[in-house]
Amino acid sequence: MSVEQQTAAAEETAEQENPNILEVRDLKKYFLIRKEWKIVKEKVPVAPAPTPAPAPAEGEGEAAEAEPEAQPEEAEKPAEPPQEAFKTKHKLEYRKTYVKAVDGVSFNIAHGETLGIVGESGCGKSTMGRSILRLHEITAGSVVFDGKDITKMKASELRKIRPQMQIVFQDPYSSLPPRLPVGEIIGEAVKVHGIVPKSDYRDYIISVMRKCGLQDFYFDRYPHEFSGGQRQRICIARALALKPKFVVCDEPVSALDVSIQAQIVNLLKELQQDMHLTYMFISHDLSVVKHISDRVGVMYLGNFVEMGSKNAIFNSPMHPYTLALLSAVPVPDPHYHVNRIILEGDIPSPANPPKGCKFHTRCSHCMDICKEVAPKFIDYGGGHLCACHLYPQDEPEAQG
Repeated sequence: MSVEQQTAAAEETAEQENPNILEVRDLKKYFLIRKEWKIVKEKVPVAPAPTPAPAPAEGEGEAAEAEPEAQPEEAEKPAEPPQEAFKTKHKLEYRKTYVKAVDGVSFNIAHGETLGIVGESGCGKSTMGRSILRLHEITAGSVVFDGKDITKMKASELRKIRPQMQIVFQDPYSSLPPRLPVGEIIGEAVKVHGIVPKSDYRDYIISVMRKCGLQDFYFDRYPHEFSGGQRQRICIARALALKPKFVVCDEPVSALDVSIQAQIVNLLKELQQDMHLTYMFISHDLSVVKHISDRVGVMYLGNFVEMGSKNAIFNSPMHPYTLALLSAVPVPDPHYHVNRIILEGDIPSPANPPKGCKFHTRCSHCMDICKEVAPKFIDYGGGHLCACHLYPQDEPEAQG
């Protein structure tokens, strides 16, 4: 048995023992945006001064010794509670303001699966993807990749598994160094991590380029000589040259034309089958997510509000926010009438999120409980999870 066959057999055994390549638990990422000293007023209770006892008048002492005369019984008056006095005190407080970009998310991704992440701009999709790869140091939580908790790893330990986790950035224009030729861009990390021997370096890089639809003579060209779609292919080739297991696709087609989008999405699907890859696909385009994903997670203001299989999300959505997103998808039929759900107001600030359900400020189904209590993220059957008070909150399978 060759070395490649032994490696494949070992990976297959590991997948059977642990079907999830990624397990994220209560992940939080806060960004510090402001430090300031503030003068704060506070009321401090003041203890009432003790009332001195009245001095006895002349002759009262003798009268006290005499036997008291019987007095008519009077009704006892209830004693009035003493009114507590306050004084205003000023003090200096050092305050820090944080943006809660990702505020406690938990999910799993199985080997070979594609998890699509959708949501409005600013909801924390990209930050979550980068935090999982530890491009951002997380605030709290754990990320277990291939059975190893990478949040507790030192830099030297993390570097060994860096090739197995890669990312394709959104903007192919700014994510490529302009002064390096394509061959160096794709192969720079290959040299650093020693993926192939030096003698096979050029042949290996060209084989990766061919897989991604790039010609051999592009090896010595520079990024400014390529179109947007070709640059995104270079970005994909750079990520796949390290033979990863898990790839975060951070809106890889949002800056491309529709025809080029289809080519890149089809390329990603082909490479996933050939190289047994696992994707987290972040996008605003629900039609693209529906085409490439196996499961879909819907994010709002740093949290998941719904997650389930592709068919469950698109055919029977549960959360009002998911319904609003799906109603905004254009349908290429002039005779088809769409009941568009218009969300009133703007997305709240992640630095000061509302109490209770974060969506209640824009939800047409808002109830009193939504303003006070945050709903649980519960599995309602078949892996379809939702966080909404429109559904029972006493299920035993709460996911946090």
